[in-house]
Amino acid sequence: MKKGIFYIVFAIAGLLVFGGCTKEPVDDAGLLVTGRSQCYMSFFDLLGSDHRTVLVSGSMQIDTVAQTVTAVARFGTNMTRVKPYSSVVTDATVEPRMGEWVDFSQPMQYTVVSGNRKVRKTYTITVTVQK
Repeated sequence: MKKGIFYIVFAIAGLLVFGGCTKEPVDDAGLLVTGRSQCYMSFFDLLGSDHRTVLVSGSMQIDTVAQTVTAVARFGTNMTRVKPYSSVVTDATVEPRMGEWVDFSQPMQYTVVSGNRKVRKTYTITVTVQK
């Protein structure tokens, strides 16, 4: 009886260890590829050297149809060294990566890639300095 219970427990443990782990698909960056096809940017911010926003409150506008972001930075902002950040729909990614120092003195383009990695939308982000 004890031997039979041991084999049953051993078999169940083996199924949990080896059968419970399925290999999920991941992309080149090691991120999980999902079935979601939604693809849009929902928020954008730009940080200065003090790691605080440089955008004028209420100036940021995202047009998900035209795939544009427009914003106004405070007077005196050094646009050649800022860090962009954004929020995107669940499971989507942004290319190139945000959160790195970049030159935003000219409009920049960032591509939002859906969770299933099949839909790509390129947003043009334009930030002007307050006069």
